[in-house]
Amino acid sequence: MNLRAVSRRTGIAAGVVTVLALAAPYAVLSGGTYASQLADYYASGVVGAGGIALFALLSAVVIASVERGNLDPGSLAGAAVVLGVATTLSAALWAAAIEPSPMFRDNLWLVWHPRAVVAISVLVPASAAAYARQLLA
Repeated sequence: MNLRAVSRRTGIAAGVVTVLALAAPYAVLSGGTYASQLADYYASGVVGAGGIALFALLSAVVIASVERGNLDPGSLAGAAVVLGVATTLSAALWAAAIEPSPMFRDNLWLVWHPRAVVAISVLVPASAAAYARQLLA
């Protein structure tokens, strides 16, 4: 098994899956009833859900571009690790800052959604670190 290739693919997939998991409430609850509550939900935290999505997708792009050879692979692998940590840290701060609203009472799965996003985002720095270790070894 080629750990370098597997960790690269895992890092790319983890970044994309983090964004898809983050967007799930918007896809399910984007009606007029919960519009303001959903906006507050996504705006919570230091950078909000948009910042988490940005960090996650940027991590995926950086991990994918390491093999292209345009820049030093070691530098890009290190940047991918830093972006992955920023993704998880911003997701954790977002999850801690969310205030429960009546939307949570009607949709009990939203109680676990921020924790699920944080758990999925942990795969981004973990796979980026494994990829960087294999690349630099």
